[in-house]
Amino acid sequence: MVSAQAAGDAAINVAPAPSLERFLFTAEEVAQALAVSTTLVRQLTLSGDLPCRRIGRLVRYTTADIESFVHSFDERGYR
Repeated sequence: MVSAQAAGDAAINVAPAPSLERFLFTAEEVAQALAVSTTLVRQLTLSGDLPCRRIGRLVRYTTADIESFVHSFDERGYR
């Protein structure tokens, strides 16, 4: 918290503005993060191996979607 001085010498606690994090990512961004092709990301999405969120016609991925996909290999290993 940041302290600000008011006219009457009373300190007022002012909270800093919250930073907005990214919640959704495109297939291109996911491909870049996983170091694979965009085509592979789309194939994994269509097969249901890579979870996604659909907003109208848009397909977007959350950090949790990507992490669950990566961690799924911990459980089942390499196919």
